[in-house]
Amino acid sequence: MAEKPKDDAMYRFYQANIHERRFAARVARGVPMGTIMLTTVLVLFGVFYSVALLLWLCAVLNVCMWLWIVSAAMFGILGVDKVYKELEREADTSKAPATDSTALGQANPQAADDMRQVTHTIVFPNYKEDEAMLADTLQSLAEALGSEGFVVVLAMEEREGPEARAKAERLEGRFASSFAALFASYHPAGELEAHLDGSSDEEVPGKASNLKWAVQKAYEHCEQEPAIDVEQVVLTVADADVFFHPSYFRRIEHEYMLMKESPGEQHKWTMWQAPQLPYRNYFISPAPSRVWGYISSIYEFGGVASLSSGGHHMVFSAYSTSMQLAHDAGMWDGDVIAEDHHAYIKTFFYSVYRSAEAQLMPGKAEGSGVGCRPALRVRPIMLPVKSTSVASAEGLWASYVERWHQATRHCQGVAELSYSLLVCWDMICTLPLSMYNVHFVMQLIKVMVRPFFMHVVPICQAIALGALTVYWVWHQRSVPMCPDRIWMASSDGETLLCGLAGAWALTWPVMIPFTMVAFANYRFIRSSFLEPSWAHPGASLWHMCDGGIPATWGSQVFTVVYTILFDALVLMAPLMVPYGLLAEVCGCWNVWWKGNHFDYVTAAKSIGGAAPGHGTKRGKPLPAAHAP
Repeated sequence: MAEKPKDDAMYRFYQANIHERRFAARVARGVPMGTIMLTTVLVLFGVFYSVALLLWLCAVLNVCMWLWIVSAAMFGILGVDKVYKELEREADTSKAPATDSTALGQANPQAADDMRQVTHTIVFPNYKEDEAMLADTLQSLAEALGSEGFVVVLAMEEREGPEARAKAERLEGRFASSFAALFASYHPAGELEAHLDGSSDEEVPGKASNLKWAVQKAYEHCEQEPAIDVEQVVLTVADADVFFHPSYFRRIEHEYMLMKESPGEQHKWTMWQAPQLPYRNYFISPAPSRVWGYISSIYEFGGVASLSSGGHHMVFSAYSTSMQLAHDAGMWDGDVIAEDHHAYIKTFFYSVYRSAEAQLMPGKAEGSGVGCRPALRVRPIMLPVKSTSVASAEGLWASYVERWHQATRHCQGVAELSYSLLVCWDMICTLPLSMYNVHFVMQLIKVMVRPFFMHVVPICQAIALGALTVYWVWHQRSVPMCPDRIWMASSDGETLLCGLAGAWALTWPVMIPFTMVAFANYRFIRSSFLEPSWAHPGASLWHMCDGGIPATWGSQVFTVVYTILFDALVLMAPLMVPYGLLAEVCGCWNVWWKGNHFDYVTAAKSIGGAAPGHGTKRGKPLPAAHAP
């Protein structure tokens, strides 16, 4: 719930909400759809009155998309090498970082004491999830190093009914002895989300509102436990189908302690993200789910890998941060759909608020400081997280429908562009000019541009390129100013413009992104699913999970190669029309008129009717400890 600022406090712009009744909120909601409509108008004007304008629109948007996809794929491909190094180091304890209390104590006794005080709290929001899947998730978590000290919260929805409590009780009975604490929270329906302008709306059922409730319960639990220091709690949130690498939490502890022992308080302002790959049920997933997985994995894996090179990335799905930061920033609002991106953006602006507040504190002359220095950082953990894709047990058509529901839900993330615009407007109206510096402005641009490129630029590019293609076909495969055939763009201005404007005229550079997407995903699957299952088949559920990929002519690799090539070169483009273009337009339209008020439909993630341990060694039973 938004906390109304005191009269003498600075306006808490980070708590802005796109559902407020003020005019600025309405404008912010309309910007994504307005941008798409403006692009459509310009494209139509170009088609009927100025072909040069159409070519320029296509050229600019094509180049933006090309650079974005190629850079993400390149970072992803190079990031796989980092994954190999991390997995090799974790497999060889002699190379593992000194993260246990004994090793740390040799160098710093105080660090060893602090290490024992770090508590991991993991929250799994879920609604009508398969109990076997939840059991697998808890079993995988129990295999993590140090899991006996974890506090685990099953974030249930009260609206699921008595079955939710019965399911939670059965899981608690099975796994309570594996952790320091395991309990369930029950998010009630009908809670209200209050806004800064005094208005309020009923919460939107979904992950964000559930997390808002469950994390507060987890925070209260940690406060009440004498042995737990809330300042030393690392919070991790994840979906119910997530497998963390057994060393994921140990690696966060290591980084947390290094930051704590260093000058400053960066450990209090850090979010950790591992690349997430939705391939636990890769082989049984329908084509739309696999194609989405390729695109999502390029964006997430490439984004996380780029962080080590100064890149920018927002957290996604499964991530970790300081419990105190999550509580103080109020990371999750009850009327949000894209809880992960919202958590990052809101916390970023919260760090802006706190930095400005320190600069403008009473007694400090305005302009005497260096301006805002947002402290929030995202750190990569190059130990991939494994999750599942949409696949319904009710058949192929049901899977296609379920994937549509998931696509429209994901596209509601465009609301975070509206949110960031609204917060930015409120921030500009609140902070004096002395708070702005080059470093801050550059960070602000990165935060604003990311959701714009995710949700708006691809749609504008598809509209412009589609119009140019229709124009070209309608005019007997010719465009004024352009030659009939262009295999490679030459250096003269008109030919280069024509080549950049149309995929039909720029054959090889267009093939580069598709090829890189295919190659990158091959490396993702091989490095994180196949090779761990070959090298350490019984080490953990994470290692055993190979995507359920069968061997073709004796080779799993061959199965992966032909599947990815067919999907990327044949199915990707046509499937992105309904699941990308149409879904995104629906998302922008809904945000414009309704904000985040949306019929949240959970997606089925079938495991093919297998026993627990789905997506593991094909046809091989799991050890008895993994059986229900």
